[in-house]
Amino acid sequence: MIIVKMNDAAVECNIAASELQELGLTPEGIGTNDVRSVAFMSELNREIGAQLGFDPKTDILMMSKNLMTDGSLRVFVMKMNNEDLRSAGDRVREAAAGILREVTQERIEELVRSEGPDKGRVLNEIMTSVMRELARVITPGGPGELPENPEVVSRPAVEYARYLVHLPDMRTCIRLCKCLSHLPIVDSELYRDENGYYLILGLRTLEDGVVFELRRTCMEFASELLVNAPETLHIEETADCVIGRDAAPTLAGL
Repeated sequence: MIIVKMNDAAVECNIAASELQELGLTPEGIGTNDVRSVAFMSELNREIGAQLGFDPKTDILMMSKNLMTDGSLRVFVMKMNNEDLRSAGDRVREAAAGILREVTQERIEELVRSEGPDKGRVLNEIMTSVMRELARVITPGGPGELPENPEVVSRPAVEYARYLVHLPDMRTCIRLCKCLSHLPIVDSELYRDENGYYLILGLRTLEDGVVFELRRTCMEFASELLVNAPETLHIEETADCVIGRDAAPTLAGL
């Protein structure tokens, strides 16, 4: 997930399709505000509000979410305080006029005529221009453009994720756990069935580098790696439990 702080009152967040899938979110669920999507958006709203210094007594947060053709989700959040609300009328009208200039019938026809990757590119260009015009509402002196050096943060979409690692034998389990011993794995279990061993790892981090290292290391040993997958529950219910808690540090110590 990439978070771009455009200014002190606006944040744009981009979440890749693969991350949405790992979270168990679907385009249909996001569009219809199902329970899981609402919970995720509420948590995202709270986090962005904290970044913007949101005060629920005097401020409001305006959020727009857009599903892109590549399956990713783009979220734009604006904070407005009482002073912003008093002076926002003219800027709202200016932003509306700017959107009308950008989203012309010719531009829509170009989108309709486009095929394949070009359709996604044209749509992304249109949505980017619309979002920049919306930024005019809370940007008093400028045309809604991004600052020269925006504050950009890349991090996992969620702080905690569960990984299901399929391994061939106990020796491989031990070797993997030794390689992962320095990572922030907060819970772990080991199961076994006729197809091999299943190591379940709970990782808590907000650093992309840590997530990448865990996945890269697991793939060196594992025949399969799943993230926040329903198969994890199936393994817990049907496979034999070898180590029920703290499996990773226990194996690493052998």
